[in-house]
Amino acid sequence: MPCLLIHTNIKVADKAAFLRRASAAVANALGKPESYVMVELSDNKAMVFAGSDAPLAFLELKSLGLSTAQTPDLSATLCNMIEAETGIDSARIYIEFAAPERAMFGFNGGTF
Repeated sequence: MPCLLIHTNIKVADKAAFLRRASAAVANALGKPESYVMVELSDNKAMVFAGSDAPLAFLELKSLGLSTAQTPDLSATLCNMIEAETGIDSARIYIEFAAPERAMFGFNGGTF
């Protein structure tokens, strides 16, 4: 059930291709089937970081079973992916990680 939300102040030209690559990157980084991965892109938003509207991104990654031991590698993977795809410097990317309890995440009329 990994879910990656990407918020950025830049316009992403080929959204569909960007989302497919982000989905594959999340699945690969977490070792989970891509069939459970969801990615949302919210681009071209009014955003400021460190007092500047230079290109930036805020990512939210939620995944069942995510551990704090995984977050350093995930941060590197996601920052590298965003930087390669968009040119946004990784020093202008924040990532919020969350690991909800299985009973607190619904799917297909039930919970995990």
